[in-house]
Amino acid sequence: MNLDKMDIADLLSDESFINYCKNGRQEDVAFWEAFMADNPQHRLMVENARERFVDLFNALAAADLDEQVEIMERKVSVLDANTVVRLNGVQKDNKVSRFLPRLLKVSAVAAVLLTVALLTFTNKPAVENNVEKKFASACGEKKNIQLPDGSVVMLNAASKIVIDNSYGISARNVYLEGEAFFDVKHNPAAPFIVHTPMMDVKALGTAFNVKAYLNDNFTETSLIRGLVEVTLKDSSNHVMVLHPNEKISWAKHTGTKINNIDSAILQKVETLSLKEGLTRAFKVSDSGSIKEIAWIENKLIFQGETFEEIAKSLGRWYGVKIQFKDDAIRTYRFTGIFEKEDLYTILDFLKESRHFNYTVERGEPLIINLSK
Repeated sequence: MNLDKMDIADLLSDESFINYCKNGRQEDVAFWEAFMADNPQHRLMVENARERFVDLFNALAAADLDEQVEIMERKVSVLDANTVVRLNGVQKDNKVSRFLPRLLKVSAVAAVLLTVALLTFTNKPAVENNVEKKFASACGEKKNIQLPDGSVVMLNAASKIVIDNSYGISARNVYLEGEAFFDVKHNPAAPFIVHTPMMDVKALGTAFNVKAYLNDNFTETSLIRGLVEVTLKDSSNHVMVLHPNEKISWAKHTGTKINNIDSAILQKVETLSLKEGLTRAFKVSDSGSIKEIAWIENKLIFQGETFEEIAKSLGRWYGVKIQFKDDAIRTYRFTGIFEKEDLYTILDFLKESRHFNYTVERGEPLIINLSK
């Protein structure tokens, strides 16, 4: 089995994976645990497949499993290579036709389980559609997640996404708190929509970044590739379309654009359009990075941000609490690029530009007090 291209059907027809689900052969258990640790982008699919196995195993528990296995073994033993397996009541699709022939090469138990799995997938109780799956990153942590359809999400620090069991059926709804980069698998039959308190972002085969921390004053979407459709919730659900290298920032409560970039930075930004003054284009910096997604490369880029905004980013990035003892320094603005520096190095660098002091209180979390 090609592990990079596997799906749930592949896993449920693999003897090694079935042994892992049954906590059988220790070699198989160790293999799949190591596989998930080394390939976090596949963890969700593996966990979903294991849940399916548990569901269908429980469904078989009331029957005499030994008798079912014996019957299936006899059937498999007389099947020739040209046998066509038909399941009454199950709608035929291309995926089913691709993996059914492989059942003849696995154990009779696997065949029984996969047969029930097909019935389970097509007759899943509607109540389970409300079951949520949550993926979260702590302060100072980033996570890579692969969704059931193959779309990839990278969570920035202190962020969370939620999906439910209806994901991928007629739509792919993702609920975001914090910041995440999405690389979406194209599927026009199931639109991919990121929901935030301030805006919804609908994508069709694209890559984009959404920043929507609850304690920030704005929500921002930056498009890297493809097209996205942004619905502004505080503006009578006004819809706007973003093109590559465009972003939109939408202020909380006021519903106005963010104009906190100083003139020196604006001279470096090529403002191309712009739909009601809400969108602006962004470009690759002299360092070769795009500020809006620099966090993916473990870089912090500040371009004229206030100290208050920077403090929020540093708090999430390093898992600390930053407090202002003097309000006057909240409005200090800084520009800089940092990569792999520790927190104290960054603060010392900022002190060289504008005067302030900081003290450290040990505890959980660590507290940084800023003052004049």
